[in-house]
Amino acid sequence: MKKLIIAAVVAAAVGGVAYANYAVTQEVKTVVDQQLSALSTQSGVDITYSDISASVFDSSMELSGIKVQSLDSNEAIATIDTIEVSGYEQDSIPPHTGFVMTNFRFSDDFLAQLPQNANNKLASTSYNVKSSLDYNKDSGDSAFAVNVTANEVADVHFNLGLAKSTPLMEASLAISKMQNSTQNGQLTLEQQLQQQSKMMAAMSQLEPRSISLSVADEGELKAVVESFLQAQGMTHEQFQQVVAMQLQQAPVSTDLETAITNFAQGLSSFSVSANLPEGQSMMQINQQIMALMGQPEELAKFINLQASGK
Repeated sequence: MKKLIIAAVVAAAVGGVAYANYAVTQEVKTVVDQQLSALSTQSGVDITYSDISASVFDSSMELSGIKVQSLDSNEAIATIDTIEVSGYEQDSIPPHTGFVMTNFRFSDDFLAQLPQNANNKLASTSYNVKSSLDYNKDSGDSAFAVNVTANEVADVHFNLGLAKSTPLMEASLAISKMQNSTQNGQLTLEQQLQQQSKMMAAMSQLEPRSISLSVADEGELKAVVESFLQAQGMTHEQFQQVVAMQLQQAPVSTDLETAITNFAQGLSSFSVSANLPEGQSMMQINQQIMALMGQPEELAKFINLQASGK
């Protein structure tokens, strides 16, 4: 008897969660359809999906079977297997948000219209995108990361660390609420100007702390670059010579010059990172960077520049 009671409780709980997820999915679907309609009006493309689901546990939403078509000709432009969004809240600033797009690929019809000198390998491959934003309400620090993978070509990572990001988060939330409260997400000119003013004020308070970028070969990066160079009438050797000439004229540190030279030769991997001084706003750091532009070694020390390439 006890086992039956436990089973009944579990079934009721599962049923309740299933209904909650269904209710959330319907609510999310309304918002998504509204935003896609606004995006179609602004961009001139029609974005549709075959299925949508949402979860109450992690505030996540997933679209699948996504198609992008031209509004004018109904011509297929691209397809996407899935888009998953997690952690987003309409009325608060979440500690973590995520975005994952799987298997973005341009359609054959779209590829057929590209110029003959287009880089077919880069255009015809599929793309995966993963990004995240972590925010610490107590400290005001935030970390943004994005990873873009062109399958069998290259893997690109970008990371940005910020301090005093609370004003920016609050401004973004206020703007989101404003957009959701308007019909079809369309804002008046006055509202758009208000948005810009809020964002600029919030950006002025940011303190950049760290930044990094890396590119890694996923198999055919060198072939793709050489194909692009060939379309421009240039060999890989000539490309290296052009890079060397530009580095002679550019005020860069020895380590960065070596990293760029090695990457231009090997086209295998490249990474660069900087850790910026604490307690300085973006404007203050920009001013000091501009003052040190003619002193590359001193500039590298100021931003703690690290670079490598091969």
